[in-house]
Amino acid sequence: MFILACFLSCILSLSAEPAEVKCTENDLSPLQDALKHDSKESRSVRISALLETVKLLDERKQRKIASVLGAAVADAAARPLHWVYDNTALKSYIEHVQETPEFLPENKSPFYALQTGENSCYWDMAEASLAAIANSEDGSYDYDSICEELRKSFGPGNTKGYDAAAFQEFAKKIKARNIDAPFEGKYFQEAVISFLKAYDSDKDKKPYGGSKMRSTDGFCLNLPIALKFAGEPNFETISQEVIQTMSTWKTATQLGMTASKIIAHLIESPSYDILSIRKEIAESYPKATRSMDEIRDVVSKRWGHSKAVIQEFGPACNNPSSFQGAVHATVTSSSYTEAVRKTIRAGGCNCSRALFIGAMCGARYGIEGIPRDWIDKTTHSENILSLAIKAYS
Repeated sequence: MFILACFLSCILSLSAEPAEVKCTENDLSPLQDALKHDSKESRSVRISALLETVKLLDERKQRKIASVLGAAVADAAARPLHWVYDNTALKSYIEHVQETPEFLPENKSPFYALQTGENSCYWDMAEASLAAIANSEDGSYDYDSICEELRKSFGPGNTKGYDAAAFQEFAKKIKARNIDAPFEGKYFQEAVISFLKAYDSDKDKKPYGGSKMRSTDGFCLNLPIALKFAGEPNFETISQEVIQTMSTWKTATQLGMTASKIIAHLIESPSYDILSIRKEIAESYPKATRSMDEIRDVVSKRWGHSKAVIQEFGPACNNPSSFQGAVHATVTSSSYTEAVRKTIRAGGCNCSRALFIGAMCGARYGIEGIPRDWIDKTTHSENILSLAIKAYS
């Protein structure tokens, strides 16, 4: 354990200025020499070192890190084609990369434009709670710190580049259906705007989530929390509180809890039968149970994923559509890449589906199941890995 602790301290210093290493065991000194990269050394080398750190952890911790990293990478992979609802246009965008539609070099989202490799708002919510866990002194649950990280990520003077004033002007164009070009920069989710308004007006009035927020934002925020407290007695109580930070709409909260339970099961057993969650939730979450029945019915028809999303579940970001599409892609695929690619090709809100798919497949197939070149293409993967190692090791 001493050697592992020393090794982790060496690795976690790679993304910052080199710090003095106090590990003194002779067996570790060659390892220290190999890992003392200065800030000029390649990002790829630092990522490799972080990935090697993950492999030193026990399998359960590895799955947690793979799940959260898998979510971030899948979200980034889908982002250039986010919210493309015109299927004819989508086909033309990917006709030359039909087999490999991930990380499209040119932005094709009609709503907002970011550099390829950047993440959507869905992941940025998840990263806020991941940072709250990583920065916790004792790793305990602290709801206030999650809310503060959210405000730090999205509020005034935020660290993520969200421009509320500029986006407010763009929102007027959306309302008037007069979008002449995608918004240049980070897209504000309605649930985030609603949270900031509620949180800043009265911190004591909880839950902060709006009753009309239909997207998967609550699950996105809860993903790192669900991973942290999977198997713990307070898992459900904590997850409910976090999910309701973004939405109190029953369908969204029930599906957010169901998604969180699926992730927790996969951490315990990567071969877990995802469709079997229906039996566990049947009495408590009737809306989620109906969604699972619809997924099982489509799976039995052996429809392709795009057909399932477009004709049955719906391609929108609202629940149950996003949840159903994500589960369908995962249970009808045999690898991380297959599941993510098929949901990118299905169009619509592929980022919300991809994030959940990446989390499930990351837990199922492990860190090695996530393509290394995809990790490198994800702009913030080095920081995400560092936060994940701190949060879960």
